[in-house]
Amino acid sequence: MELNSNTLILHQYEISPFSEKVRVVLGMKNLQWHACNQPIMMPKPEMVALTGGYRCIPILQIGADLYFDSLFIIEELERRYPLRSVFSVQGKGLTWALSHWSDDAFFYSLVTILFASNDWDYDEAFLSDRSDLLGRPFDENAMSDAMPQAKANLRMSLQWLENQFSDGRRYLLGNKSEAIDAAAYFPLFFISTGKGASKIILKDYPLVCRWIERIKAIGYGVRLEDITGQQALNVASAAALVPLASDTVIYRDFIVGEKVLVHYHDANTPKLVAVLLQADFLSFTVRPVAESISHLHVHMPHTIATLEKAS
Repeated sequence: MELNSNTLILHQYEISPFSEKVRVVLGMKNLQWHACNQPIMMPKPEMVALTGGYRCIPILQIGADLYFDSLFIIEELERRYPLRSVFSVQGKGLTWALSHWSDDAFFYSLVTILFASNDWDYDEAFLSDRSDLLGRPFDENAMSDAMPQAKANLRMSLQWLENQFSDGRRYLLGNKSEAIDAAAYFPLFFISTGKGASKIILKDYPLVCRWIERIKAIGYGVRLEDITGQQALNVASAAALVPLASDTVIYRDFIVGEKVLVHYHDANTPKLVAVLLQADFLSFTVRPVAESISHLHVHMPHTIATLEKAS
């Protein structure tokens, strides 16, 4: 198996809904890629050794470049592989706007239903891990109390989707699958990881069910042999840093080359000490200063982390 600096490596796990969003787009573009399967919860020693502490899935690795956040990963795939565009109809802005709904209200209504109805297998270790990640208790009782509203919210979201397909279109914006389909579909993939009770609600939305089957039929592109975390580390270590397309900073009063702290928005990821290489009001790129990973470029949107000046 040949791995090189152009190999697409998706750090994921199979039932990760946010990884599913990326896998669907890999299918839309018919790209070749390797999965590097990571644990569903901490510890993730090889992954955090690569990222400098970041623990959230998915991550796209291409050589010594790391991309965090599912939709940001999709944007990078589009930039590198513009054929079979997944933004050809609506552009990127509409997909980002819809993702604020699907990543939050839509997804968490499903999470509440799955856990409050005991429709998903988990244990105390999982509850502890997600409580650490959120910075608050992953409270089953609170989810039970929220169940009626969660079901109402889910039905509202499903009705919005059902209405969109009422004119006979195959996908959300017409007869071609786009990134916006992956962004709206991934929460419904999470239902498929449950025991089945949550699927009952879907039966009331036949047009949505047919759309789900069309999305599933797209597949995941060409998934090559899975690789280990150590193999992914070896790829990063061997790869040369690729010059950035832009080395400008037009974000607040930050400047190129200054030392910064990357403060992630989850509760238990340590701040990353790094040098700022590029930034605008959508995303930024840093080079970590830790000796073990200082040969990497780490790219992410501001939606998952805040930049701070290092003292």
